[in-house]
Amino acid sequence: MLPFILLSSALIFFFAYRLYGKFLSNSCGVDDSLEPPSLTQEDGVDYSPTRASVLFGHHFSSIAGAGPIVGPILAATYFGWGPTWVWILVGAIFVGGVHDFGSAFMSLRNQGRSIAEVMKGLVGVRSGKLFLVFVLLALVYVIIVFLDLTANTFTNQPAVATASGWFIIVAIVFGLLLRSQKLSLLQLACIFFPLTFLGLGIGHYFPMVSLSKDIWIGITLTYCFCAAVLPVGLLLQPRDFLSAGFLYAILALGAIGMFISGESLQLPAFIAWESDKLGMLVPFLFITVACGACSGFHSIVASGTTSKQILKESDARRVTYGAMLLEGVLAVFALACVAVLSIGERESGGTPVSIFAMGASKFFAAVGVPSHLGVEFAMLAISTFLLTTLDTCTRLTRFLIEELFSWRNQASRYVGTFGALVLPAFLVFQSFPGPDGSLVPVWKAIWPLFGATNQLLAAFALLTFVVFLRARGSAFGFALWPAILMIFMPMLALVWMARSNGLDSLIGGTSVAMFTLGCYLTIVCWKEVRSHK
Repeated sequence: MLPFILLSSALIFFFAYRLYGKFLSNSCGVDDSLEPPSLTQEDGVDYSPTRASVLFGHHFSSIAGAGPIVGPILAATYFGWGPTWVWILVGAIFVGGVHDFGSAFMSLRNQGRSIAEVMKGLVGVRSGKLFLVFVLLALVYVIIVFLDLTANTFTNQPAVATASGWFIIVAIVFGLLLRSQKLSLLQLACIFFPLTFLGLGIGHYFPMVSLSKDIWIGITLTYCFCAAVLPVGLLLQPRDFLSAGFLYAILALGAIGMFISGESLQLPAFIAWESDKLGMLVPFLFITVACGACSGFHSIVASGTTSKQILKESDARRVTYGAMLLEGVLAVFALACVAVLSIGERESGGTPVSIFAMGASKFFAAVGVPSHLGVEFAMLAISTFLLTTLDTCTRLTRFLIEELFSWRNQASRYVGTFGALVLPAFLVFQSFPGPDGSLVPVWKAIWPLFGATNQLLAAFALLTFVVFLRARGSAFGFALWPAILMIFMPMLALVWMARSNGLDSLIGGTSVAMFTLGCYLTIVCWKEVRSHK
């Protein structure tokens, strides 16, 4: 059953890319004769024309993070693998893929501006600035979360920290050689992919001395600053291109191991309509799966770093729609990793990341990879994606600060990046009373809100895409229905959280504020859609 699930999913995504992806390109009027922002505004730092094969890895690594692993595992654990699988397939093809492609395409036609700036031009200055502030707060939150998770991982697993440091050094050398053009991309890939995987052995046999979490937070913040101000082709592009190799290896080894191992499903297809921890299947299945089917964070990446590097408009389909479908494959594989574990194994695993590593190691063992190395390999891949999301978020936050103050020059590159990290650097050390009264990190205190606000961000991006298409006189139904779905689910979740936690609580009060913002922007966007004949 497991091989069938993975293979059929891959085939469905393949045909979706060929057929529905082509439909999206034709409906939007993709035109390679138009020069993209990467050429018209090339600066060698942020605007940099990049071949699709390299940009694909950069974009995918930026949008993936731990989202397509954590979300499907949680959803399957509480609702069953059946509804989770169906939503991954439908969501990635018809909702998340449309969302990602539309965000990048709108940015391409608007000088590489962010989704918030595009909304400001289409819907109005007030709505655009309100949306921009909302996106900024969401990015700051993501930086805090991933900063804490990365520091925890490096503190508890020195082998992963060592391998990650090795990986960064290899990526910089790869980037320098790629920019020199002395060797072809294929030649460099044949050299540096093995060097990248060598880091796994170095981390395992020569782990660095264990450091405290606070020290790792400081080191990670320093890394984020450097990565965000360096030319994108020097570190981010090559590192993300190489990090995609971890994904390819995991999927290839996992798929082969899945066919050989003969592991069976230990998780029911359907568990319950309601979970004590998550809530009702509708809307929380759609909120929890997140990146595996649709995520508002993708719109910031697609209209932020990615649109500034696309070499020609037709590449948008391959880079954004294709990456979303590949993320769907990863989400299905994560689903398989939790489905092969018994109840006892899932409980002993604890976190979704550990559960993923345990399940993946079972498939790796079938092809001769020792279990402990399989776990380390999976953990290294996840930590790589965590770092990628972290430094990309820092760069995106800097872009938004520059847009907010209409300030873009050499100074803003450094001052904006510093400003992007000041608040996270302060809040990551703060604690807040949790539901039971005990002190927890700030991000954990408001974690239940993140899924809903992230999906609300996706709704705003889709609504902007509808306005964009309507203003151009193009058909917009294929974007409207996903927008309606993504408005309904997070708004319903916010109502549920406000009711469950009470209006006088942090989560309840913030839920009401987010619901009000959602209503306002939905009404404004819909009025704009109706105003165009």
